[in-house]
Amino acid sequence: MSIQLILIIAINLLKLGLIRFFPLIGDEAYYWLWAQHPDFSYVDHPPMIAYVNLILSTLFGNSELVVRLGALTIVALVTYLVYLIAKEFFDQRTALWSALLFNLVPTFFGGGMFLVPQMLVFFFWSLSFYLLVKLFKSGDGKYWYPLGLAIGLGLLSDYVMALFVIAMLFYLLVDREKRFWFTRKEPYLAALIGLLVFSPVLIWNFGLGFTPLFYWGGKMGAGPRVGDNLLNFFGLQTLLYTPPIFLGTIYLLYKGARQLLKRQAGTELLLATFAGAVFLPFTLISPIINVGGHWPACSYLPAIVGSGKMKRWVIAVLIGFALVLDLSGLAYYLFFYPTPADLRGQEFTINAQLPAYLKATTPKSGKTYYFANDLGLLGLVAFHGQVKVNMAPGRLKQVDMWGKPALKTGDNIIYFAINEQEIGDKLKPLFKKVWVEPRRRIFNKDANLPNLTKIFHAEGYKGGIIP
Repeated sequence: MSIQLILIIAINLLKLGLIRFFPLIGDEAYYWLWAQHPDFSYVDHPPMIAYVNLILSTLFGNSELVVRLGALTIVALVTYLVYLIAKEFFDQRTALWSALLFNLVPTFFGGGMFLVPQMLVFFFWSLSFYLLVKLFKSGDGKYWYPLGLAIGLGLLSDYVMALFVIAMLFYLLVDREKRFWFTRKEPYLAALIGLLVFSPVLIWNFGLGFTPLFYWGGKMGAGPRVGDNLLNFFGLQTLLYTPPIFLGTIYLLYKGARQLLKRQAGTELLLATFAGAVFLPFTLISPIINVGGHWPACSYLPAIVGSGKMKRWVIAVLIGFALVLDLSGLAYYLFFYPTPADLRGQEFTINAQLPAYLKATTPKSGKTYYFANDLGLLGLVAFHGQVKVNMAPGRLKQVDMWGKPALKTGDNIIYFAINEQEIGDKLKPLFKKVWVEPRRRIFNKDANLPNLTKIFHAEGYKGGIIP
């Protein structure tokens, strides 16, 4: 067994041991909530993350460990794909180093412990790229069919996968030796397969007037000023993927552009095409939207695949930078996270007590409804509290689609609100009695939720619009 493989196993065993110290984050809980409302698609993303959560919870039950094992399994599968792709381009030794370096890149070391759509699409992007490489190297048209399926499943994971199709078409057009595929039946049958797999999402979107388009369009222009957005984008990309991987991607784009200008096609143009297909669009929109650090993750696959071929000192720099950032992040969240004083010693047990707390504080008269003002908090209360949680109508389109609570006179609500103290004042005219829970009842290490969350108990509904 190679030293690289031993280290890969050790890294993932370490993460397996650490996941109990990282309570479910808000996004994970929200996507878990999707699995409780199976559908063809959702406002924020396509449905694959919901299906994965549904399968996991059906087979193994609802627990943080199950969600995290799902995430670690995806990372393991991507590790193998990185190895296979690098081996196709280079050799086994390079492939082993690339697989190891993938596991050390901060986005996939720390972020790989969380089950979110971006990890799923990275898996299907990697699988599709591997199948495309096999297709190009072998010339065997049978690879088109699993490629079409993989692309369709990728589109069910995240709309970013559409950029893979654009990159593939672009490369087929610029590489004279590959253009013959446009005259063969296999690519068109593959497109049909992918379209059939993705068609439920298209039907769902068509029925709702393409709601996600307006949802994401509404985020344009949100956030800080243009200069701050750009600085945030390039800073995060450098930190989360390490300077060698980030600069390696820029270098690939440069080399690919040179090949394109010379009307040459080869490995560098192929890698640059699939890096640029994601990196360039996110760079272009970064001035007008605060781009999440993990959104362009697929653009770094080519540089990661080639990372094992870098000079030894560059590999050393990559490992050193990754270790500093990985260990710093672990140290912060394990030892220095600002846990409220009244939660110390019970950080990892308080969430399990939420159902008992909700039951004990539920008034005997009237029906009690549960509310939250944030999508992550909504998911966390539903996951840990084992109750249906609502949002005030109009706050979030997706939750509105799951049904709106019909409060009657005398009913009650327990309202979890993060960073919105004024909700208590808005509830007072609507209920006979409103009081605030003096103790903290929910904990995670995401967005300072424990310190910013208030729990409002409102009893005896008199009428009016819930804020």
